[in-house]
Amino acid sequence: MSSLLYQELTQAPEETLWIADENSKPLLHQEGFHFAGDLLSNRWDIAELAANRVQRSFFNDFHFEELERKYRRIVYAVSKEKAVVHHIIDRAPDFLGEGGELVLLGEKQSGIKSYAAKVAERLGGAKHLQKHGSSYLSCNTVDCGDSGTPIAELQYPELQQLAELGDLYSKPGLFGWNKVDKGSALLAQQLTTELPADGSHIVDLGCGYGYLSLQLAALGNYHFTATDNNAAALLACRKNFTERNIEGIVVPSDAGSELEGGIADLLLCNPPFHQGFQVEGDLTDRFLQQSARILKDSGTAIFVVNEFIPLAKKGPRYFSQVTLITKERGFCVYRLRP
Repeated sequence: MSSLLYQELTQAPEETLWIADENSKPLLHQEGFHFAGDLLSNRWDIAELAANRVQRSFFNDFHFEELERKYRRIVYAVSKEKAVVHHIIDRAPDFLGEGGELVLLGEKQSGIKSYAAKVAERLGGAKHLQKHGSSYLSCNTVDCGDSGTPIAELQYPELQQLAELGDLYSKPGLFGWNKVDKGSALLAQQLTTELPADGSHIVDLGCGYGYLSLQLAALGNYHFTATDNNAAALLACRKNFTERNIEGIVVPSDAGSELEGGIADLLLCNPPFHQGFQVEGDLTDRFLQQSARILKDSGTAIFVVNEFIPLAKKGPRYFSQVTLITKERGFCVYRLRP
């Protein structure tokens, strides 16, 4: 799909908006690549990587209003999260002038065929879908009449307080946004035996909506630094910190690479292992490497991973002690020390 996306972007007019999810990352690493239009992403690493390769780079939870303009074309390699795709399709007519084009790209397993039908429904006109090797491209023009009715089932921009999360706030666009992750729940159960002293500095790496920080905050008095790559996660975590009077900050980062070294007494992490639609083994290594850098020499990291992630093999590259605390329901919790 990268070659098809490259072709669309390099041939696009200057008044083009590239909506870039993590599936677009390989293109930004391509030597000599430059895009004449604007880029919008809900991924901190993508927006930062694009800063010198595009006209303007924006990092937010797809708040198109912050771009303060309309476009002739929007190009979007569809995200893994259906709620994100529906939100972008819904908002596209508002930020495309009459005759403007919405271009979606995706592999078969991405749901591109269904999304092409949704675009036709929202923008007016017939479904247009072209096959290019293993990839598909949908291109529709905003109808000169009124656009169709919105397709999204959820109010994407709104933070929602959910009983399923113990009345914490979350929102669509965040992976597992409306449930407690089983791995995180298993890690939280171990916290009573891993408590640091009151006043310790806790880093929540890949914080999501802040579940792990909030579980630990109920057990002592700590200062928290919570960080995530996803704009929706940061919004939800900040809201939960404010509502629960948590002492700490919520900041964007790529696997913690922007945090200072040697600051954490305890680091909590449930690292992702998917990069878009693909399983990405290097993600675990990146989280381990950054965790070792962020921890104090006397600090401890607690990781939870799916049992097929070989953390026991990867961990010793960065830590002198790697101890399996528990293994249950397909997850493993490890204690790691420098």
